[in-house]
Formats: sequence, structure tokens, C-alpha cells
Amino acid sequence: RHGTAEFDFLPQTFVLPADTQALHAAMMRERATWIVKPIASSRGRGISLVQHPHQLPADDIVVSRYLDRPLLIDGYKFDLRIYVAITSFEPLRVYVFDEGLCRFSTERYVLPDSAASLANQYIHLTNYSINKKSAAFVANDDAEADDYGNKWSLSALRRCLARNSVDVATLWESIDDLIVKTLVAVEPS
Repeated sequence: RHGTAEFDFLPQTFVLPADTQALHAAMMRERATWIVKPIASSRGRGISLVQHPHQLPADDIVVSRYLDRPLLIDGYKFDLRIYVAITSFEPLRVYVFDEGLCRFSTERYVLPDSAASLANQYIHLTNYSINKKSAAFVANDDAEADDYGNKWSLSALRRCLARNSVDVATLWESIDDLIVKTLVAVEPS
């Protein structure tokens, strides 16, 4: 609604049951993997990967095209927990905390090209609530070693990316841009 050129970072997404026909049509057009998330859930509960309409649950769900070629660190998927405080929408005033979390999956990433890899949440999900149950989970009890285990600090992630020739300043400018666009997208007027 706000312009696809500026808001092209969101994968194709459907809300069911309202978008059921459109999702089925998209699934039939090309073979892809879709990530299914229950509405109003947390901690990875009920998340699954599907490739065919008959695999979809009958519940109210959000379904997005799965990004199957993610940026990996040492072969593992990761996500970021970036903390943002919004003190005003008019004028827009946003504070992004320098520190946050980087959470890793507990099994090396493989393409979701088999039933076994589709079902293995330890490969595809980074939720702490799921991965702490994995035999491969590595806890970190030392705040000084912030680049160890399945949870890192954002500072540790920035250092790792810089060591791997990523332009960290430009990346974080892009993240700040995404934060602002996300807020614009939810603003009512």
C-alpha cells in the first residue's frame, strides 16, 4: 500500500483463511517452501515448513515464502533481536539500542528439499525455546565471551561480520531503514 519499491523487503505473505485461494494459486505456480506461523503464538510453537497446499493446517495462520538462501555464520542460520523504543509518532522519534541478541539454530543449515529437513526445526528455526531442547545447544554463561554458543551479542555479530568483509556500517543503516519503514507501515494515516 505504501509503494512496493520502498517496501520490497517483506517476503510474499498470506493470512489464512482470508487469503487461502491466493496462497493455493501461488503454491501451484511454482515449487517453493513456505513457513507457517500460527496467529497469536510465541516461542516457535506451531511453526512448520510446507511445500504443498494439503500440508497447511486448518487454523488461522500467517504463511510466508521461506527464504531458503539465508546469510549463514559457520553454516548456521541466525536471527537478530534488535530492541527499539518509540517515544513519538508525530514527530517520529525512534531509539535503537546498540546491543541486542543474535540467536543461532543448533544444526547446520541445509536446503528444505526433503521431508526430513522440512521437519527439522533445529535447522530452520532460531527460537531459543526450541533450540534449548537440542542436544547440540551450547549455552553461554560468560558475558565476556559474547561470541560463543547459540546466543551472541550484537557486538559479537558485528565483529564477526567485519572479519568476513561485510560493510557493517552500511548494513546497520539498512536495518535502521527497515525499522523506520516497519513503523510507517503500521501507522494508521
